[in-house]
Amino acid sequence: MEKLIKNRVEEEQPQWMKIFKRVIGKNQLTHAYLFEGQDIDSAYDFSLWVAQGIYCQEVLEGSCGECSICRRIETSDFPDVTTIIPEGQTIKVDQIRDIKQTFIRSGMESRTKVLIVKNAEKMTTSAANSLLKFIEEPDGMMYIFFLTNNINKILPTIQSRCQHIFLKPVSKQVIASTLEEDSSLSKKQTELIAELVDSKQKAVELSSDEWFNSARETVSKWFQYLEKKNALAFVFVQQYLVKMAKEKEQQFLILDLLLSFYRLKLKEEIASEQFSQRDSNEAIEKILFARRKLEANVSFQNVCEQLVWQLLF
Repeated sequence: MEKLIKNRVEEEQPQWMKIFKRVIGKNQLTHAYLFEGQDIDSAYDFSLWVAQGIYCQEVLEGSCGECSICRRIETSDFPDVTTIIPEGQTIKVDQIRDIKQTFIRSGMESRTKVLIVKNAEKMTTSAANSLLKFIEEPDGMMYIFFLTNNINKILPTIQSRCQHIFLKPVSKQVIASTLEEDSSLSKKQTELIAELVDSKQKAVELSSDEWFNSARETVSKWFQYLEKKNALAFVFVQQYLVKMAKEKEQQFLILDLLLSFYRLKLKEEIASEQFSQRDSNEAIEKILFARRKLEANVSFQNVCEQLVWQLLF
């Protein structure tokens, strides 16, 4: 059963949830916010939770998450909370004009209106400028939440008129548990994917990617050879890795997968107070150095073969 937005926010943004409960309870919300976070879906959950807090009549601080209004906001069935998402690659000025016409009228179920702009960095300049008047001169009780994972692409004029909230990255534990709920992957597999990404959406995309799942199994075998100091790890590079990773992005992902295997190993060693932590730390440093060489356009095969010799001897 899928968790309520309230519960997801409590898991992912406990500190900001505590702060905004007080802000909502004291009726001190600013009319324009810029929520920045790497996981745009997590930022969207947070904005919906704040919207629930604005309308919920069951609790003073935040939202109950379960009343009729909270449920309708969560399922996008509450007319006074509107979300704009990109049409194709951008949010166009026509989308903003249509919303403005709707917002000129008073709220359909209350006097308060909420506008959420998802992936706000994708607004065209004309679309962003069209919203400026709304921000500068809000018409009645209106709140605007801009959501982005790249604040540098938001117009400075928008930034300067919003309160900027930097949302914490979703924890590896939450990403892994989300994957466990939504897929047939093992605990070890979900932990590995969680090490690689900084958002639940990316984790889900990777978990269903055919090339990635094949690469994960291949790198797992490579890691086992390296751990056993088996010279077959060297042959493995040309026999499997070079053939598998033709594109640069794939090559980086191969190294990142190996890095994740060693990081998980290090975590296990720390948890069990083993004395082999130094070896794992050194391996992680060598992989990071290999990654920098790949960035400097050293060939993938040379990078991997040099890394093998460094890890074996």
